[in-house]
Amino acid sequence: MYTIYQFTLPAMLWAVVIWRAPSAFNGSRPSRYLWGFLTAITVAVTTRAPAVEDLILVATGSPDLSILIKHVAGLASNYFVMEYVITVHGRGPRRAAALRLRIVAVLTAALALTVVFVFFFKHDPTAPAREVTDAHLGDPAVRLYEGIVYVYLGTATLLSAKLFWSNRRSVPRGLLRAGVVCLAAGSALGFVYTFYRVLFFARLGSQAQAVKPGSIDEHISEILPAITLLVLLAGLALPPLRTLVRYLHDQYALWRLHPLWSDLLVAAPTVVFGPRVGRTRDLFVLGDRTLDVAHRAFEIRDACLVLRDRSAEPGPEGAEPACEEPLGGEEPDARAEAAWLFAALHGNFDAGRPPLPSRARSPREEVAWLLKVAAAYRQLSGAQDARVRGREGRHAEPAS
Repeated sequence: MYTIYQFTLPAMLWAVVIWRAPSAFNGSRPSRYLWGFLTAITVAVTTRAPAVEDLILVATGSPDLSILIKHVAGLASNYFVMEYVITVHGRGPRRAAALRLRIVAVLTAALALTVVFVFFFKHDPTAPAREVTDAHLGDPAVRLYEGIVYVYLGTATLLSAKLFWSNRRSVPRGLLRAGVVCLAAGSALGFVYTFYRVLFFARLGSQAQAVKPGSIDEHISEILPAITLLVLLAGLALPPLRTLVRYLHDQYALWRLHPLWSDLLVAAPTVVFGPRVGRTRDLFVLGDRTLDVAHRAFEIRDACLVLRDRSAEPGPEGAEPACEEPLGGEEPDARAEAAWLFAALHGNFDAGRPPLPSRARSPREEVAWLLKVAAAYRQLSGAQDARVRGREGRHAEPAS
């Protein structure tokens, strides 16, 4: 058996199951269906490990019960993923009759597998668990058993792929839509695997032989499901990754705005600022920070308005505060606003013409603009610190 099924895939899947458990128990119906799919497919993959097969043998006394558990769990995973995609992306109301029909279908398939497995399979206590099917592929009972699995699997994967793909445009662009596309691709790969296995059984006919080790059939039958699972996991992981990317972006914006915000907090005490937090400590605040970024931008803008009210009459039209060091890489208007703020915060309100009111039409535009201003302000602060250190160095030389 391929090593990826012994540890890599089970470990990845169990990690995702544990990670998604809180949202399943405290979340909506789609979250519970999604968690049910993950749990079922994880159980199915885990039963393939030899250590788990031995554990099931010791616990039940059955030499090959792990095969039945794997396939019943596979049926359950396909049922849950169908319910998930229908609930999330269905175009019509959920009908109780259709829901009952899907439940009856999966229960009937599971019961049929159990009956065929228990009463019609040839169980050999001395053979590996997989041999109960692989060594008897031409047996009518095995062919019926596999036929039930692939009929249900093919129907579920084809329907899921169709629904995911047809509803991808209703999802916002970016990682969220990419996740839906991955789910559609994973479902399509599941259907391709099912179609290949049906062709394999048709080509095999009534021959009662196992798949030859190292053959192309074995490679495809082992690798294709692994690729399918990895693509499905990628589709499930991309939407949370979108949240993580947004969180990192907001944290980075707060980090860049902090020096200007901190100076304005001292210069404009009449403005109601949020609690003062250190720049490094601010990085360890968890949760959604989108509102924090917007609040910080509003606080900076309110403080700027206070400084405008304190400033002297505007200078000549087009006048701009002088700057000893060039500021590269930022827009001229952002440089002008940063230079005026720098002068005003250091008590020089006559340094030039105050900036015009912000022309941002949304919080996102306001934050983007203030990030440019904060970058230019940081350059001015760095240039002043360098000049101060230079003067201190020149004064210290005679004493040495």
